[in-house]
Amino acid sequence: MKLKNKFYLLFLFTTILVVGAAQTVSFYQTEKALYRRLRERGLALSRALSLACLNAFVSNNFSDLKFYIDEGTKNGNMKGSQIEYIIVTDFYGKVVFHTDSSQNSRVFYDPVSIRATRAEKTIHQIYTTKNNRIYEVSSPVQFGPIKWGTVRIGFNLKVLDQAFTKTIYFFILFSLGIIAAGSSIFLLMGDKISRPLERLTGATQKISQGDLSAQIPVTARDEAGKLSLVFKGMVENLKDANRKLIFYNERLKKKIQDLSTLNSAIKPLRSTLPLERKLALILHVSMVLSQAKGGVFLFCSRGEKTLSFKAQRGQKLDLELFSRLARKAVESKKPVALMNGKETEINLRLPLKKEEKISFFAYPLKTKDTVWGVVVLGLPEESFIVDDLQMVATFLQEANLIIENSLLMETVLESRQMDSLNRLSSLILHDLKGTTAQLSLSLQNARKYYYEPQFREDLLATISSSIEKIQSLAEKISENPLLELKPCSINQILKEIVDELKLREHEYIKLKEEYGDVPPLMLDVSSIKRVFRNIVVNALEAMPQGGTIEISSYLKEPGPSVYIQIKDTGAGMSQDFIDNYLFKPFVTTKEKGLGLALYSAQEIVHLHGGEIEVESRPEKGSIFRIKLPFLPQNSGKAKIRKRLGQYLVDMKFITQEQLKEAIRIQTTDRRKIGKILINRGYIRKSEMIKALEKQKEAEKEMIELIMRNRL
Repeated sequence: MKLKNKFYLLFLFTTILVVGAAQTVSFYQTEKALYRRLRERGLALSRALSLACLNAFVSNNFSDLKFYIDEGTKNGNMKGSQIEYIIVTDFYGKVVFHTDSSQNSRVFYDPVSIRATRAEKTIHQIYTTKNNRIYEVSSPVQFGPIKWGTVRIGFNLKVLDQAFTKTIYFFILFSLGIIAAGSSIFLLMGDKISRPLERLTGATQKISQGDLSAQIPVTARDEAGKLSLVFKGMVENLKDANRKLIFYNERLKKKIQDLSTLNSAIKPLRSTLPLERKLALILHVSMVLSQAKGGVFLFCSRGEKTLSFKAQRGQKLDLELFSRLARKAVESKKPVALMNGKETEINLRLPLKKEEKISFFAYPLKTKDTVWGVVVLGLPEESFIVDDLQMVATFLQEANLIIENSLLMETVLESRQMDSLNRLSSLILHDLKGTTAQLSLSLQNARKYYYEPQFREDLLATISSSIEKIQSLAEKISENPLLELKPCSINQILKEIVDELKLREHEYIKLKEEYGDVPPLMLDVSSIKRVFRNIVVNALEAMPQGGTIEISSYLKEPGPSVYIQIKDTGAGMSQDFIDNYLFKPFVTTKEKGLGLALYSAQEIVHLHGGEIEVESRPEKGSIFRIKLPFLPQNSGKAKIRKRLGQYLVDMKFITQEQLKEAIRIQTTDRRKIGKILINRGYIRKSEMIKALEKQKEAEKEMIELIMRNRL
């Protein structure tokens, strides 16, 4: 239902209610007034007749009463009063006078007559006969305390009822006329009231469907007009909010693009690109983020105050202006901007005023308090957006850290290389000391046992072995420190070490040997001998008063590995010493020695792809357990196991020079070769995974061959 119809129904209901209530009140007031007048007339007539009747009762002559009443009805105050009857009864209710003479001398026993006869004062009664309604006034006729009779005057209400009916009809017609006139006026005025609301409704529906161009009509100054003005203001606010939403949506899209640009730029900055190309990339990304039309990167050398151009982009650049802003940024060590033609320091965290426009921007790159470079961006005849400059500042901070870390890494690498050289020298010295000690011991024994044939054979063997060790050491110093793998028996290597150290002949040492049925392993024999020799020598030194050494080898399911265990009953070690000091270089508990034996042993085991574990308790001895992977003994049927780096070279993912550089870094940095190659930007992670898969497939084939050979 329309609002107009609702208002009309409300108006109609209200009008009917008000007019009906008014007419009802008016009708009852009129009726009450008429009855009051009738009552007053009845009282006056009854009192007058009571006096006349009193004389008639006293004189017992009612002829004068009849004459009085007849005259009153014809010419007196009872004329035209719609008097239906006049009855006078005596004390006992007997009619002594009746306007209908045929009723004289009768006694009426109806309730109305009985109440009238018995009344001690004037009473009023309304009753209905067959054809009429009667209004009766009854007054006692008395003199002092003595009641002589009763006077009853009855009025016919027919004329009064007819007057009431006419009044009701008039009221109804009058009310209908008012309703009709009011309805006509309302319908005419309702259109004027509802039409603006209908127009406003139509406009709001269009706006709700997204048509913000719809016009809100304002045609009046009433409440509807005020409502239209309010809606018009809301639509304008909505348009403004929509414009802002579109603007910020575009800004958000640009932010996402900027973040994508940042992500794509960070990886090359972390790679091994030359510094010149990194600086050019920083400038390019900064210009993309800020939408600058020109820019330069100026480099400030250490210890020098001069700035040199390392990269520039754009046409018709005012290099003098760029240089001036860069110098000011270097001096202040803060961002500098050309704002409204004035050079000033700027804090990008603070909002700018509308009239402040930035056309040039210089950002210093620094390490601690030293500026090493400045990026200067230009947008002549326009103004940078502060959000864009904040994004540029964020990128330059990250780039600054990356470049600073890169330069620092170069310094650290140089330092590590020197440290590595020192450590290598210590390792060489340690091996040389071991060889010379063996030769010195043989020389001492030669004075006593030289003429024994067996001793001379042992002496020649010792000298030959020492020469081979020194030659091998020299080759490792001059060439790549790669392992030379070949199939060999681990049990045979252990037995040779036992023979070299003469453990079976030792007076205070009890030797237990238990060699399992293990397959040949692909090992660097000289390196792995040095591992077991160092462990056994340490065990002997831990038992100066003698003890037991147990040497065993075995297989352990599952897994294609061989386990070698060397157990002693020496002084033992605490768990803290094992965890924090045992395999650290240059840490030793002996008065002599460099603390490199077990460090070197661990490195060799790791290079073979194995692991070394230690169990020990003070005064309870120690157990060294070495786990080595086994490879096929027949190198003609399968390739010897190669390192991951060699697979990457074979698959042409890297060059031999890049592999050598990574190995050089690994000598000072204990990370795996794959991580070093990825961090240097030489390979991708997917390429390393492919090489690992190929290496695993080759090893799987080798293991299957070994298992078939064992079966």
